[in-house]
Amino acid sequence: MALAFFSSVHLISAAADKFQKLAQEFQESAISDFIGFTTKGERYPLLHTISELRFRVFSEKLGINRKVETRACSLNRTYGVAVPNEQKKFCQDYDSLVELAKKSIVQTFLFEKIYLNAEPTLLYEIERQRARDAVRVWIRQKLNCLKDEYRCGRDERKMIKRMTKFDEEIIKTYIRILKNLDKKLFPEEQIATIIKTKDLETLCGFVDQGDTKTAKPGMILIESGNFKMGSAEGLPSEHPVREVKLDEFWIDKCEVTNYQFLLAVAQHPFLRKSTFPRKFHDGNYLQNWSDDLVPEMGSELKPVIHVSWYAARHYCNYVGKRLVSEAEWEMAARGGIETAYPFEGGTEFLADYGWFRENSGGKIHTTAQKMSNPNEIFDINGNAWEWVYDWFGLYSNINSTNPQGPEIGKYRVLRGGSWSDPAEYLRSAMRRDALPTSTYNNVGFRCAAKK
Repeated sequence: MALAFFSSVHLISAAADKFQKLAQEFQESAISDFIGFTTKGERYPLLHTISELRFRVFSEKLGINRKVETRACSLNRTYGVAVPNEQKKFCQDYDSLVELAKKSIVQTFLFEKIYLNAEPTLLYEIERQRARDAVRVWIRQKLNCLKDEYRCGRDERKMIKRMTKFDEEIIKTYIRILKNLDKKLFPEEQIATIIKTKDLETLCGFVDQGDTKTAKPGMILIESGNFKMGSAEGLPSEHPVREVKLDEFWIDKCEVTNYQFLLAVAQHPFLRKSTFPRKFHDGNYLQNWSDDLVPEMGSELKPVIHVSWYAARHYCNYVGKRLVSEAEWEMAARGGIETAYPFEGGTEFLADYGWFRENSGGKIHTTAQKMSNPNEIFDINGNAWEWVYDWFGLYSNINSTNPQGPEIGKYRVLRGGSWSDPAEYLRSAMRRDALPTSTYNNVGFRCAAKK
């Protein structure tokens, strides 16, 4: 028994040494291929790299000139198809190399050692090809895949399952390596992220700091009362001005961000880009996200956009809130001020409170970078239009209490204006309509809740 044990240890050690030499021999070319595929935007750069690496190894070790020469061996390994007699020796050698790689990769101590030896070359190649951002996207995709195999692409899932069987210890090693690589690629963020997050916690209350004065973190309480809704000078859809009475309600201080939306979809697959039912959007849902759990790079704290009314409503309900009614939105936006904008000076000072066509630089911005309105709400003028609950329709001529808009309709209401609109679209009374399935690059939302 002891002799058998020591013999097996010797064989494993010899195989490990052989694989390490093989890995070192082809290291630089594999790294260069991988970074190249990543910067080109290939969905599965690692699979492409492995394919090229396999061909390169087989070319030098088995003397093949074309990838098709390994086809019979692959069919035999995958489906048990018989190998022609003249290729049996070749396929035996082929199988030996494949098994060597497979057994070595699942030995985490060996894989980690090989990786750490290769890491300096990897970091150099990433910088040489200016691929930090592209590699970060890949890292996030891989972390999502390793934490939940159903977030992987089909071919990718098959490969990882073959290699690791999603063994917990192996996966932990790979996750640790990926997280460490991300830190080494972006060392400056280890401090900057903390500062940025803290600022937004202070402004938007995204995280409950245990302050008992804030019953609902990230929200502000709007007291019950009356206000004048609509505009006598605006568009016909804003007429007539009427007296509206509302009960008290909570409303988000900031528009829902990509980061907040990501936290929800990570736990709730229904809202993911690939699984949200097609009948609830126009085909461009989360268009700026590169994958189910990968928002656009650098957009984590910007308002989530390319979301339909259905997605906005579903998100609010999922987190225990609801969509804002149109009357609630306008009362919160006005902050007790009956002029066109909720601050003195009108358009002359609009740039201090919101992002619009004249000051946005043609893009959406991180939330809460401008001054809040009198209700301590950020970006309610500009940055992104906001879905509200109501169907779009003409206002009633009579005063009302807690109005909910028409009972039926074709279009839902959007409020607030956006980064791409002229100043007049950011007025408190401005209304716009859109199909509830619509998704745009300048439309987001915020949620409300009852007291």
